[in-house]
Amino acid sequence: MYVKKTISVLLMMIILLPGCYEPASVENKDVFFGIDIESKDVPMFTLITENNTEFNITEFEGKVVVISFVFTRCPDVCPVVVQSLKWLSEQFPEEYNNDLEILAITVDPWLDTPEAMGQWKENMSVDWNFLSWDVDPDGDGTFNPEEMGVMEEIWGAFGVGLKTYKANDENNSETNARHHPFEYFLDHTTSSFILDRNLKQRVEWMDLDWVPELVVEDVKILLAE
Repeated sequence: MYVKKTISVLLMMIILLPGCYEPASVENKDVFFGIDIESKDVPMFTLITENNTEFNITEFEGKVVVISFVFTRCPDVCPVVVQSLKWLSEQFPEEYNNDLEILAITVDPWLDTPEAMGQWKENMSVDWNFLSWDVDPDGDGTFNPEEMGVMEEIWGAFGVGLKTYKANDENNSETNARHHPFEYFLDHTTSSFILDRNLKQRVEWMDLDWVPELVVEDVKILLAE
């Protein structure tokens, strides 16, 4: 009788053991509706705003930050991204500009001067910073590798798959964009990234997969942390 009872208890413990680990399993599941990123660092970059003033990302430490990568000549996806982010900001009337910020970073520093970014920002009727960098400080028509490195470090940190191509080239030959304006076009990954209050990457939303209501939920999760 005692032996049978002991065996029964052991069997019950074996059956229940998986349940003991369930909380850890739940904890390891995806938290966000977008693509979860495991707290990835970003460089503490300094870029130039559309007002031709310096901006450092550390200015937004302690806030949730949404970053998109765009360029002013973009004919299709980028304007949609900007308007989606505008809608997002409107869902947080109290948090926006206090606990929630938005940034746009160019993938075309060759043409996206502060003036160009400022005009585009005005055309889009939005109020966040549009950031670029002077990759031709000498004004000689060629980019400076050191200045390009500033942009490339940021693009690399966010996995922006940027390529430039010669315009009107059936073979899509790659170029370095050191050409007369509009003689090249760009191809880049179109994602928006949400950073937590410690300026760590936490969520990625591919722009073609953007579900506005779910992006809002992801922002709420980070605001609550």
